[in-house]
Amino acid sequence: MKKLILILLCINIGIFYLIFDFSKRESKVDFLNVGEGSSVLIYNPRLKILYDAGPYGFNTLSEINKVLPFYDRRIDILIISHPDKDHYGGAFNILERFKIRLVLVPPINPHDSGYLQLLKNIKDKNIPILTLEKDDIIETNYEKIFVLNPEEGIFDKDNENSIVLKLIKNKKSFLLTGDIDKKVEEYLIDKYGKFLDIDYLLFPHHGSKYSLDEKFLKITSPILAIIQVGENKYNHPHKEVIEKLKSFKIKYWRTDLNKALIIK
Repeated sequence: MKKLILILLCINIGIFYLIFDFSKRESKVDFLNVGEGSSVLIYNPRLKILYDAGPYGFNTLSEINKVLPFYDRRIDILIISHPDKDHYGGAFNILERFKIRLVLVPPINPHDSGYLQLLKNIKDKNIPILTLEKDDIIETNYEKIFVLNPEEGIFDKDNENSIVLKLIKNKKSFLLTGDIDKKVEEYLIDKYGKFLDIDYLLFPHHGSKYSLDEKFLKITSPILAIIQVGENKYNHPHKEVIEKLKSFKIKYWRTDLNKALIIK
């Protein structure tokens, strides 16, 4: 009898912990520190969306484990912005660690062998795969997400076909940009104009100078630019990018120096 009472007491404590923990978890956006790559966790108490998975599963899982409780093994939506390994590589391990309910990808014909293997792994687990493209909208009780790019048939390169999202959450706005370049930025300015005005900008392509368009910085006018970057051979973020952000008086956050960034 004492043993049974002890077991029931432990169960009750566990249930209390789960309820208490759930009640304390807040709606937030986590820009994870995954090295030279990109991964953003869009979280609310009912739904988790992961935008890109970083280059290596170990790094990404380590970062996710810092913000999710150990028992939480579900990611509702995984979005792969485009087929570059520094954006999809970590997804292999995430598929093994978490139950994924839906995967969203750009409408392109990929040739990257690793990305093709990832798609096969996803299909083997019977996880639905859908394409995201311009004018699609994801809406929950906590956030609204507008898909601004790609528009099928407009661009040829994988980077140019990165899924670009405008996220509105907690009365804040975010622009998630994948690896787009100046060509796509000009397209977005032409299509959306002032709708691109946001609070937080995930700077395109890890701070590449080829993604530095002054008009794009002016129209987005972020209060903070987040540069997801790690040790790399490309000199990301480029000196020109940092200097331009300073000249525009835009504060910036580098994950290689400042680690992960959580915005509630």
